[in-house]
Amino acid sequence: MRSLYMKIFLWFLVAIGLVGGTLMFFALEIESDFARASIEQNDLTLTPPFAERWAMVFEQKGRAGLSDYIGHARDKGNHTYFFGPDGREVFNQTPPVEAQSIVQKAMQTDRTQNAWATTHRYIAQRAAGPSGKNYILLIDLRSPFGAVFLARPQIQAFRLIIVLLIGALVCLWLAKYITDPVARLRSAAHQLAAGNLHSRVGNAVGHGNDELADLGHDFDRKAERIESMMVSQKRLITSVSHELRSPLARLAVALDLAYQDSDPSIRAYLDRIGLETNHLNDLIRNLLNLARMESGSELFSQAPVELESLVSEIAKDVDFEARSRGCGVRVTKLEPCVILGARDLLHSAIENIIRNGAAYSKPGTEIEVSLERVKEGGEDRVLIRVRDFGEGVPNDALSLIFQPFYRVADARERASGGFGLGLSITAEAVRLHNGQVRAENCPGGGLRVEVNLPLHTATAQSQPLLDKELVG
Repeated sequence: MRSLYMKIFLWFLVAIGLVGGTLMFFALEIESDFARASIEQNDLTLTPPFAERWAMVFEQKGRAGLSDYIGHARDKGNHTYFFGPDGREVFNQTPPVEAQSIVQKAMQTDRTQNAWATTHRYIAQRAAGPSGKNYILLIDLRSPFGAVFLARPQIQAFRLIIVLLIGALVCLWLAKYITDPVARLRSAAHQLAAGNLHSRVGNAVGHGNDELADLGHDFDRKAERIESMMVSQKRLITSVSHELRSPLARLAVALDLAYQDSDPSIRAYLDRIGLETNHLNDLIRNLLNLARMESGSELFSQAPVELESLVSEIAKDVDFEARSRGCGVRVTKLEPCVILGARDLLHSAIENIIRNGAAYSKPGTEIEVSLERVKEGGEDRVLIRVRDFGEGVPNDALSLIFQPFYRVADARERASGGFGLGLSITAEAVRLHNGQVRAENCPGGGLRVEVNLPLHTATAQSQPLLDKELVG
C-alpha cells in the first residue's frame, strides 16, 4: 500500500478500534465483575442498618413520617419501595418486574439481595422493626455510568460499532487534513522536477505556523532560488553565445586570408585552427538552439510528420558514417507512424540519439533502432528505441545525461567529439512535442534510449508548438 492517505486512515481506525475493543473487554471481563463485587460488598454493610432505620421510622411515625424521611432520596433520582409485614407496598407503588424476584427472596432471609439490569440496580433487604415485625426495603438505583460498563455484550458490541463509524469519519477527515498538503507539495515538486520552474505551493499546504506550512514556505523559497539561478544561467549562456558569434566570424575570415597567403609548411596548423573554429561554431549554434527551445522565443509550426521515413533516413545516414568506425545501424522494426510536430526538431532529436549510440558502441556491433505504435492508458503512442552496445552509463547518471554539458567520465570523453548538448536538445525537442525520453542500461550491456510521443490522430489541430506556457 503506497497511499499515505490510506495508511494514516487505517492506522487511526485500527487505533480507535483497539482502544474501543480494549474498553469493552475491560468493561465486560474485568470492570463488570469488579464493580459488581465491590458494590455488592458495600450493600451487605450499608443496606441492613438503612432498612432497619426505615422500619423504626415507619412504626414510630407512620406512613407520613416515613414519606418525609425518604423525600431526599427521591430528589437524588433513586426510587424506593417499602413492603409491610403483610407483603403490600406501603405507598401503593408497583415495583419493577425485574425486582419482584429478589423481593420474594428477601422475605426468606436477612441477607441483602441484588439484581442487575441494563440501566438499573435493585437492592432488597429484610429488616425487623422495634415491634419485631419484618419489613422489606427495595431500592431502585438508576446509574447511567454503570449501565455503560454493565450492559449486555450485544449492546457493548453495538456501541463499539458506533464508535468505529464515528471514528472512521474523524479519521477520514484527519487523514485528508494531513495528506492533502503533502499531495499538493508532491505535485509541485513533480512539476519543478519536470522543468516547470514557476511551480509554487503558496498557501495550499496551510495558512498557519505548523510544520507543513513551514515546509511549503521553504519549498517556495527554494523553487524561487532555483528559478533565479536557472534563468541567470540560461541568460548568461545565450548572451555569451551571441557575443562569440561575431569574433568567430571575423576569425574565420582572417583564417581564410591567412590560408591564401600562408606558406605550405604552416597550412597544417591553419587547418587545425579551422577545425577547432568549426567546432566552436557548432557548439554556439547548439547552445542557441537549446536556449531558443527552452525560452520559447520562437514558434515552431506543426505539421504531420511520417516518422518511419524520417527514422529510416537518419538510420541510413548514420550507418554510412559508422561503417568507417567498424559499427553499423540496423533498423529492427519500422511501423507506419505519423505525429504532429516540427520535422526539423524531430530530426535533430532522433539523429542525436542514434549518433550518440554510434559514437559509443563497440566496434563490430550494430546499433538497434525500432519504431512502433503502442497503447498506453487507452491512448495511441509512438515508441522509438535506440540501443547501443557500449559501456553503458552508471545508474545514478541515467537521468543526468539529458542535462546540458553533462558527461560521464569513463564513457563520454571529449575525444568523442561531442559537447554534451545532443541529448539535451533531444530532451527539449521531445518535451515540446508532449513526449518523454528516458535511458536505461540493458542487461546484456549497452544503453537503450526510449522516446515516447503522442500519435497523430485525425482530430488533431495544427497549432504552434510553443503556443503554451514554457519554462524560461
